[in-house]
Amino acid sequence: MRNLQTRTGSRWAAEASPHFPARFSCPRRFISHITAIVALALACSLLAFAGCAAQTANDEGIGDLPSTPYSQSVDAPDQSPSSPSGASSFAASLPDANQSAAQTAQPLTIEKSGWWAKDGYVHYGLMVQNPNDCAAANATVRATLFDGEGNELGSYDGTLALVGAGETVGFTGEAGDGLAPARVEFTIDPDSVTWKDGAAATAPYIVKSFDEQDKLYFRYEIDGTIANVTDSYGSGANLHVLLFDEAGDIVAGYTGSAYRIKAGQTKNFLITLHSAPDHASTKVFMQPT
Repeated sequence: MRNLQTRTGSRWAAEASPHFPARFSCPRRFISHITAIVALALACSLLAFAGCAAQTANDEGIGDLPSTPYSQSVDAPDQSPSSPSGASSFAASLPDANQSAAQTAQPLTIEKSGWWAKDGYVHYGLMVQNPNDCAAANATVRATLFDGEGNELGSYDGTLALVGAGETVGFTGEAGDGLAPARVEFTIDPDSVTWKDGAAATAPYIVKSFDEQDKLYFRYEIDGTIANVTDSYGSGANLHVLLFDEAGDIVAGYTGSAYRIKAGQTKNFLITLHSAPDHASTKVFMQPT
């Protein structure tokens, strides 16, 4: 027997066949009730979301500076701050060092380095020292990966935005394509550095505090506060998290960001470290975008 649909009164009924069992009959009034319930639930959800958004937008005071609370969804700009591989517009805008200082400047040196590649990608960290009286801007850092036979697997560049006169700063990055290397070499291209006036090259932000939580299974969270110490609005900063063992050697490095930091205020940040190794201590460094 064919499957035949007939309309009887206010219902649709499907006549059963040996091959197609009877479906169901659904009154129009029942459908109207279901539609009303769904609409009411959606309206309640929108009201709850609006309340949460309003609460997130409130400012509070933290420490000796006012604060803007952190919210990834609210604070993330249309275009994120430059990644570690992008040049810093802040550093580029600083006044240049005089010609004599720039010509006699010594190269930046890598004091310490370390990396971790449990997930197949190299998470590295460096401590970079500037021995000069002038500041170094937008230096190219290169990580070159090798396999166990000494064959080069690839090289990956990052940009160290700013190293003040006589300062040592931390820098982190990620390299690789999913295949863990046997060895990694790190270099800084001396020709990539632009030398800036050391007295004028002061960092616009400082990391005021941070706290670390072990979330188990090689996962950690860094919850902290960054301050804008200038009288100008800041679009954002790159945050570099270095992990050290008990001997003080670097075991890994990770990168995060903080967005839209108002003049003279602080901003909370949260960095999640996935697939991170055990470590004895942690340091967080800031680089301007």
